[in-house]
Amino acid sequence: MRRSVGAMAAGVLLAGVLTGADPAGAAGADGPSAGGPAERAAVPTRGPSIATYPVPTAGAGLDSIVRGPDGNLWVSEAKGWKLARVTARGAITEFPVPVTSSGSGPTGLASGADGYLWFLSDSRAKVQRATTSGAVESMGTNASGRIFDEIVAGRTRGVWMTETGGAGGDKVYRLLGKTPDGSALEGWSAPGSYLAPSPVALAPDGALWHGDAGGYLRRIDEAGNATSFPVRWPNPNIDATSLAFARDGGLWATAFAPGSPISSAEGGMVGRFSHGRLTSWTLPQLARNVHPIPGSMTLGPDGALWWAEKEGIGRITTSGTISRVRIAPWRPRDIAFGADGRLWFIDQGANRVGAITINSSLFPPRNVARAVKLSSAGKRVKGRVTSSVAACRPGKVVAFQKKGRKARKIGAGRANAAGKFAFGVRKRGSGKVYVVVKASAPSSSVRCLAARSRLR
Repeated sequence: MRRSVGAMAAGVLLAGVLTGADPAGAAGADGPSAGGPAERAAVPTRGPSIATYPVPTAGAGLDSIVRGPDGNLWVSEAKGWKLARVTARGAITEFPVPVTSSGSGPTGLASGADGYLWFLSDSRAKVQRATTSGAVESMGTNASGRIFDEIVAGRTRGVWMTETGGAGGDKVYRLLGKTPDGSALEGWSAPGSYLAPSPVALAPDGALWHGDAGGYLRRIDEAGNATSFPVRWPNPNIDATSLAFARDGGLWATAFAPGSPISSAEGGMVGRFSHGRLTSWTLPQLARNVHPIPGSMTLGPDGALWWAEKEGIGRITTSGTISRVRIAPWRPRDIAFGADGRLWFIDQGANRVGAITINSSLFPPRNVARAVKLSSAGKRVKGRVTSSVAACRPGKVVAFQKKGRKARKIGAGRANAAGKFAFGVRKRGSGKVYVVVKASAPSSSVRCLAARSRLR
């Protein structure tokens, strides 16, 4: 249903939910924390390079991390009642957020196109925004007795928010800010009954997409028109945990089947929704008894989609190539790419902010062995090479004759697309024959090993 979004009418619509706006006030700034990193994780020879930085406030309750309008990383501290600015060198400066008598501090941080950092506080009942100098302004409190669940920055200004916990149906809000004279709020509420509208992502065209517990994806454009799309994961117990858009406009998701008191967790998945169809990939365990719980999906500077999971980081290209790596003991809760090209994360339990260097050591190629069977070895050699990985394409086949400990080359050919080969050889004297299939051009995620047949 189309809604009018005129400034005056919009302010009236949202005022029924957001009340009690506080006057803007500049927050006092703590001094910068001591220099750069106090500790760096050991860098294994062939493993990911990770640096971690301690947050000055103990037990800060790190909740979200985003790349701010100023190019720095910003972190919300739900228990510390602060926002923290993190430079590329790991220097952390904390800015206090006014503490209320109850509830939790900043959560759900969003970096606005209007230059503000938007977030929720008071156990997600209040909407606030801050400048990159740390000045905090309260935009209002949810007067309906519910909580705001998700917050995401709008295309040009303001934020979208979802609301949960009401018998009258959960709602979606678009908050643009205040009118030029500061007398009212601009925004609107999308009517309708949703089932836990989460997770959320902003499309390139400015529309908001969100999941719900009823097996749908919903799109709401900037005018308030809503469209629903049914989504069926292979496992009916799967719930989407995060959404992100690729550069080509495709909508990607992470998902997880949490299990129940009578059934165990069933693992994680990654999916792509396009033209009404969902394509999905199952994520096996990276380590024993560590279920992949993927979330916080984000678009990387390389055009791939990245996500955090329990003790790991994952990446999928738009063609469906998946790479994953364990980063234990670190447990990333939320991730964001910094201006330095590193993948930053927060570890709530460790009370640290971390940065992962993106290079060849992060996702080293997986060695893949191939099998080759020699079916005949007379004047012509025949056989077939097989591999469990499609990227290991059939390549050059070299035939050798072995006598004693010495071997000499007696011919060469190539395998076809099906892996079959047949070519003539110059066989002289006695001796066993074998072939070696050289490694074909590997993909970025696998290294195809040469294969050798048994003697015939």
